[in-house]
Amino acid sequence: MNKISVKNMDGTMEEVDLINAFKISEINKRFVILSKGESAGEGMSKIYISEFVENEPGVYSLIGIKDDQIWQRVKEAMKQIVES
Repeated sequence: MNKISVKNMDGTMEEVDLINAFKISEINKRFVILSKGESAGEGMSKIYISEFVENEPGVYSLIGIKDDQIWQRVKEAMKQIVES
């Protein structure tokens, strides 16, 4: 699993695990699945899913998913990833 550095809203940097990254071509958006190694109980790990955009070469921003239709597309894409 790759480690990446993420700049938090308060300006601090945090190293997280990059679980997967994928693009949904129909809506022309890219997403990441990240983990901070936190437990979600019952042997499960908490994960974070965000849209990401490249601001300049090698510099990315994470954007929260607020639109329900986009969230549905992301869940469908993740299901396909798990099934394949």
